[in-house]
Amino acid sequence: MMKFRLRNVLLMLVLLGFGRTEDGLAASSSDVVARLLKTPDAQRQSLLEDEAKKEGAFSFYGTMSTDHSNRLLSAFRARYPFLKINHYRSGSTALLSKILTETRSGRYDFDVVDQEPGSIFEMARLGLIEKYLSPNRRFVREEMMDKEGFWTGGYHVVVVTAFNTKLVKKDDVPKSYDDLLHPRWKGKMVLDTQDADWFHTLLEYYGEEKGLSFMKRLAQLQPEMRTGHTLASQLLAAGEYSISPILYGYRVAQIQSEGAPVDFAMIDPVISKPRMSALAKQAPHAHAAILFLDWIIGQEAQTIIAQEFGRGPTRKGVKSKYARLDHPKYLVVPAENLAPMYKKRLEQFQQTFGFR
Repeated sequence: MMKFRLRNVLLMLVLLGFGRTEDGLAASSSDVVARLLKTPDAQRQSLLEDEAKKEGAFSFYGTMSTDHSNRLLSAFRARYPFLKINHYRSGSTALLSKILTETRSGRYDFDVVDQEPGSIFEMARLGLIEKYLSPNRRFVREEMMDKEGFWTGGYHVVVVTAFNTKLVKKDDVPKSYDDLLHPRWKGKMVLDTQDADWFHTLLEYYGEEKGLSFMKRLAQLQPEMRTGHTLASQLLAAGEYSISPILYGYRVAQIQSEGAPVDFAMIDPVISKPRMSALAKQAPHAHAAILFLDWIIGQEAQTIIAQEFGRGPTRKGVKSKYARLDHPKYLVVPAENLAPMYKKRLEQFQQTFGFR
């Protein structure tokens, strides 16, 4: 009787579409990665597609704005129409919290995650990410990925100081970070709650003492804390604020091109934030996930990211839409540098600017 029941359970799992290895058991991400390493290059793509067709779905948890992520996933769906795509989008901290809550309760719902450096390292530290070295990584800028293969930058965002041109005189536009501390900005500035990585990067650049001093003086100007860089850009354009030291250049350039009264300055050091894509350790659809990870750093996706969105491409040789955002040298926020101190920096950021 017990054997009969067990056979029925296994049959039900198969009928429900659970992924299988050749032995009939569920294939883990590590199993799939290991199998790919033994697969000849000429057969690799067909193997992935055949197995992804059996999986039939793909779940993407990301931080990219909804308009851009929907466009990107639509292009991926056009390439692989046999996949049903499940998409969840949130800010970095909220997304990390969701993933931790799910995994602690035994749920493994996502296949690929797109996250900021600190959060992606925390996921790797907790064993939630599988190492995967995509063949397309050879085309990616070295500073935009880790050597072990836990994460690869799908894109990066250039940080600019943005301002409302109706409210800020040309001569008052900040030319340095110290210019942001002028009393004229008191109560007229907006910052984002998700920018612990920006906070950390400047503290590392200036040194702990000088960096914290700068942040505390900035906090004395009583900036309003909002969540969402796109929202902050829109509020800036509407005249709700005069200036923001931390907005994303592609978004400001976009609304400027649409006629909004905004402009931006690029203050040295110009910070760039990579967004990391990674394979879930317990990916329910590992083959489909790997198809996406290969695709996101391929020519097609990188061209969409750079030319349509104006975000920074991580693939070498791909040109950006907004040439003004090109800079000889960026101060990149690397996961290895931020990650070990992420929790501390987040707490410092929250305490300094008085929010939770």
